Amino acid sequence: MSLKTSNDWNQFLLRFLLAFGFWEVVAFPLRMLFFSKFYFDPSLSGIFVPMANVYWLGPIAADFLTIFALGALYFLCKNGIPEGLVGGLLFGTLFSLAAFVGPTLMLTTFLQIGNLPIWWIWVTFQTLQAITVSAIFSLLVRNNY
Repeated sequence: MSLKTSNDWNQFLLRFLLAFGFWEVVAFPLRMLFFSKFYFDPSLSGIFVPMANVYWLGPIAADFLTIFALGALYFLCKNGIPEGLVGGLLFGTLFSLAAFVGPTLMLTTFLQIGNLPIWWIWVTFQTLQAITVSAIFSLLVRNNY
């Protein structure tokens, strides 16, 4: 499947909005759950700002761009992966390994920058996002040929 016709774009954008809406409902509590431990860590106090000063447009825009790119990549790779939920989970897992786990392992192992737990929490959060969004796209995508 490609994104060449207006029908393909309509299908993609509909599925994108469903995946984005679902992820935004899930993402806010996950962010609070995953990163609340680090908020009170004195060594990381320079990274986090008080909740009243958080400009939430940044994380929402990042999620918007990530889900759009992941969905477009899924649509373009649709013919090369299995159909259904298995294909979505496989795509999300492989994407997470290449985009998040691999670079973090490289930074911590080869460059010896330091193994901070916050990096692995970020990797876990992004991996959950990729797998969830890919699963949503895979359940809703149908081949029309």
